[in-house]
Amino acid sequence: MGMDDDKEKTMSIKKQPDKSYDYLNKAIALILCLIVFIVPLYFGLNMNSLDIQKFACLHVLMLIILWLWIGQIVLSGKIRLVWSPWCYLVLIYVGVNVAATVCSVNPTVSFFGFYGHHEGLLSLISYVVLFFIIINFIDRLKIPWVLTTVILSCVVAGSYGVIQRLGLDPVKWELFNAGRCPSTFGNPIGFGNYLSFGLLFGFCLYLLWVNKFTPSSIIKKKGIQKQAISSPPSFGQNLKYIYGIFLILMYLGFCTSQTRASYLGLFGGLVLIFGLSWKAVLKKEVLVIAGIILIITIGFNLNPETSMFLRFQQAASELTTKATQHEDEVKGQPSGPARFFIWNSVYRIVKANPILGTGLDTLGIVYPQYKSIESARAEGAYAVAASAHNELLDIAASSGLAGIFSYLCLLVFFCILWIKVYRSSPDQRLYLCAIGGGIIAHLIQNQLSPTGIADSCAFWVMLGLIVSSAAASEPRIIRLNWLNDVLIKILVIVAAVAGGLIFLIYMVIKPCIADFNYEQGTLLAGNTEMEQQAIYRFERAVEYNPYEIQYMREVAAFYVNKAQVSLQKETMDKTIKSAQTLIKFNPYDAVGHCIMGASYYLLNKIGESPLSLALSPYQQAIKADPFNPDPHNCLGLVYLEIKDYQKARKEFKDALQSDISYSVAVNNLHRTYLEQGNIEEAITAYKELLKIAPQVVGSVLLREKLVDAYLRLGRQDEAKKECEVIKRLDPGNAVAKQVIG
Repeated sequence: MGMDDDKEKTMSIKKQPDKSYDYLNKAIALILCLIVFIVPLYFGLNMNSLDIQKFACLHVLMLIILWLWIGQIVLSGKIRLVWSPWCYLVLIYVGVNVAATVCSVNPTVSFFGFYGHHEGLLSLISYVVLFFIIINFIDRLKIPWVLTTVILSCVVAGSYGVIQRLGLDPVKWELFNAGRCPSTFGNPIGFGNYLSFGLLFGFCLYLLWVNKFTPSSIIKKKGIQKQAISSPPSFGQNLKYIYGIFLILMYLGFCTSQTRASYLGLFGGLVLIFGLSWKAVLKKEVLVIAGIILIITIGFNLNPETSMFLRFQQAASELTTKATQHEDEVKGQPSGPARFFIWNSVYRIVKANPILGTGLDTLGIVYPQYKSIESARAEGAYAVAASAHNELLDIAASSGLAGIFSYLCLLVFFCILWIKVYRSSPDQRLYLCAIGGGIIAHLIQNQLSPTGIADSCAFWVMLGLIVSSAAASEPRIIRLNWLNDVLIKILVIVAAVAGGLIFLIYMVIKPCIADFNYEQGTLLAGNTEMEQQAIYRFERAVEYNPYEIQYMREVAAFYVNKAQVSLQKETMDKTIKSAQTLIKFNPYDAVGHCIMGASYYLLNKIGESPLSLALSPYQQAIKADPFNPDPHNCLGLVYLEIKDYQKARKEFKDALQSDISYSVAVNNLHRTYLEQGNIEEAITAYKELLKIAPQVVGSVLLREKLVDAYLRLGRQDEAKKECEVIKRLDPGNAVAKQVIG
């Protein structure tokens, strides 16, 4: 009896860790599903950047998973590791990006990411950790959990988009307009892209349940026809109706995003699903849902505000118009959608940095240096691009040809793995169609739109699910005998908790507090009575997160604006100090150099600095952003004050090259010609500048100066002729009325 009791005790002791192990496994899988569900939906109203909030949510939940995983290892004394040769491809891709970050033009920005985009190395590591969590805790049986979680998340987001479209949303989004709804994503592009995954997953699960529970009404056996016995519908049979409703809700929300790239991505994913599962599609229930979706599509496209076809037509019309215009009418003008010019500028970056690029998410820093004049005119002289609106170009710019090669290898080999699993696992095929369709949608839409946290997370989750589908063998068990010591167990747990808390403080809490202060500062900045509180908030933002260029710019801009009003040396010294901090962190920052130049210019006004000190900062600003009109105009003013008219004229003309409507430069250029008395030269220069954009309203001010020059020389007929053009562009123009009545 004593020996039997000992055996029972030993068995119960062995079972207890296994039970804990299983509980922790389930807890991790549930938290993983919570990540998939909540990250796309999470947003707050007291911060400026939605990405910071979503990453905070992701990092907190992921940290809990890692703590549980470490606890599982410590309790069991072993690591249960699912590993595949395909994982090495992921690690190689990460390794290339680590090298690109180390060699970056700004390693700090490359690690944390550019403000408003946040796709640096930290984000990539987060996605890859998510990938490894997926392959270790989501097996084949749990794949439907993840797909259903994505669908539920999309149903909530889509329903919220419909609420916004109906004007019932209490939250006032900055990017919201009547036609395009952002839902919980802050912009309609991310919303539409993410919903395409939900629609593809939902469609495949709908097909699964329709085909699983479609009864044959007539059973044929040996020539005898028998009526099938009807039975009460089970929950599984009802699921097809639930998924049908989900599809309709998601598609309604999808239509409110009005995003062209998302439609193309959805179409690409559906091609794969139809191509491989066309027999499953030919069911009455499926055709009914297809008919409802067709009616919804027609309904949205009958309204010009929400018409997707109209947006495609506008893009095609723009290209056609530019292609058929006469050569002299389009000289120097954009000849297509603005992103074509972004791509051209990014290609120049890749050409200049071919091996490892400029570093992850540094496009926002280096883009102004490589921006073409056509891009400046198409997007606007002040436009910056944190993303190329093309995933492959983004990767090429950030991690060079090495990054592109490793990424394409990753895609090719995962495609091979997908095909192998599809052939060998008939029971998994609809799930694999959903995953494959989602990846195709991601790849298509990300060649035309920027990547966001929600679709990037979903992409790495889908890659992980492919590996989980293929994982037929048992996981490797690595026993850690050194964990048998209780003291070592305690030390490992303490180290894990301490490391996690440090990560939480520096990567989650402090960035969130910083962005909260930044948001409060922007709300207070417009109120002159609250300016001290505004600058306090901006400085607190920099204090909590000294790695965000946007925060530093705001502090420097605040002080230079204040210095222009008060002309006090103390304020100007603060301006110079804040500008120096900005330039030290980012030597390529044109805003910082401009503020430095403005500070020296203002110091000269009160006799505290020679005017020549302002020249170098403005020249550095032009080097950092050649087609930004502000530094050209400011440098021109400095030359004008030191009576270097030739250089002043050149800078004012350069300012107008990218923005013909830049009124300050127009007035300064006219003033320069008048001071010199070179009226004929002014007429020649104005005519040349007007060739940039001859038929736009923005050219009216320059035409007014041309009229003034004609009148000063007594050339009334030419002045009247020019006024006719002005009147055509601006019917109520005062100058035209005065000259021609």
